[in-house]
Amino acid sequence: MKFEEPIAHQLIQVTKKYLSEFGKIACHIPMERYHYVLLILAEAEELYTQKELAEILQVDKSFMVTMIDYLSAHDFVTREADQHDRRKHLIKLTDKAKKLIPEINLIFKNLNEKAFKNVSKENIGHFFDVLAQMQQNLNTENTHELILDFKKLKHTT
Repeated sequence: MKFEEPIAHQLIQVTKKYLSEFGKIACHIPMERYHYVLLILAEAEELYTQKELAEILQVDKSFMVTMIDYLSAHDFVTREADQHDRRKHLIKLTDKAKKLIPEINLIFKNLNEKAFKNVSKENIGHFFDVLAQMQQNLNTENTHELILDFKKLKHTT
């Protein structure tokens, strides 16, 4: 019997190689992770809240807090209370981070070019189209919600 290879296996292999290459190239940049978050913040026309960043990156809010805590502890971002809603915190790049943005972007650009070497522009477009379709197909919002009613789970004898 031949087993079906999970798509995730190939995606994980590419991700490990990509991040390993990135780590070698960017070893002089004084941060270990979350470089892409800085690019998103730099490109934004307005400041994002933690919640908005979590939605953009498709991560849960608690993981977003971990990311922002790391970036804040290393002086790449600051949290500022929203003037209109004190419950919200806006994420702002520091000058230290702003200086790194062009270099981080160039590293990603060059690494993407390396990854797509000998791949036609048409196939690159198809690749991203397929990834987008896969994400849409696997979107958990379209699945049935699991609701546990603990009253019904109690053992009755």
